[in-house]
Amino acid sequence: MAEIGPITLLMLQHHAVVNKFLSAFEKISEKDTQKMKNSFKIFKWNLEKHFFIEETNFFTVANKDNKTELSQLNNLLKDHKDLMAIMDNLNEDLDRGKKPVTEILKELLFAHERRETDSFYPMLDKRLSEKEKKEIIKKTGDITLG
Repeated sequence: MAEIGPITLLMLQHHAVVNKFLSAFEKISEKDTQKMKNSFKIFKWNLEKHFFIEETNFFTVANKDNKTELSQLNNLLKDHKDLMAIMDNLNEDLDRGKKPVTEILKELLFAHERRETDSFYPMLDKRLSEKEKKEIIKKTGDITLG
């Protein structure tokens, strides 16, 4: 197995944090409406921060002249838009006092994460200089999840 680069490793860690908040939300009983809403709000906030980090630090360094990289970037951005639309729908369920079903969200979220960590981030790890990677990782550290 190939060595995991620093960008890929960092983003694997970010995904684990986001997924921890999703898992915590899923464990809350539908009867505990306020706790359910609070937990979902924390999950959503961390997902939004994660997307912000990706879109401002990593997606901006994609080589738009490379068709493969540009195609992957466009697919990842579409995923972000689709995931946030799903989140809005789940939030509507919460507003009605109903615990949302997260299966579709999880399916897209996990597929999205695999695309990033199996292909997009390793591509950046391979192409970017050590200096560029360190700069991006430092900027990413300025915005913490959790």
